[in-house]
Amino acid sequence: MGISLEVVLAIVCAVTFFRAGRFESDGEAYDYSFVWSLMSVLLSALVLIFLKVSWGILLLCQVGLFFGIGVFRALRDPS
Repeated sequence: MGISLEVVLAIVCAVTFFRAGRFESDGEAYDYSFVWSLMSVLLSALVLIFLKVSWGILLLCQVGLFFGIGVFRALRDPS
C-alpha cells in the first residue's frame, strides 16, 4: 500500500509554501514560512478529508491560496 497522489501533492505544496514564505520574509522582522506552510496543510486537510475531492481540486485550492496570500500582501503593503 503506497502513498496516494493527493498526499504527495499536499506535502509538496506545504514544502513549497514553506520555502516561499522563507523567501518572502528575507530581510523582514517576521518569518512567514511556518504560517504559510500551516495554511497549506490546513487547506489540504479540509479539501482531502472533509470534502473528499481529487488532486486536481486540491491543486486549484492551493493555487487559490497562493493568489490569496499575494493579494493580502499587496493590500497590506502596497509599496
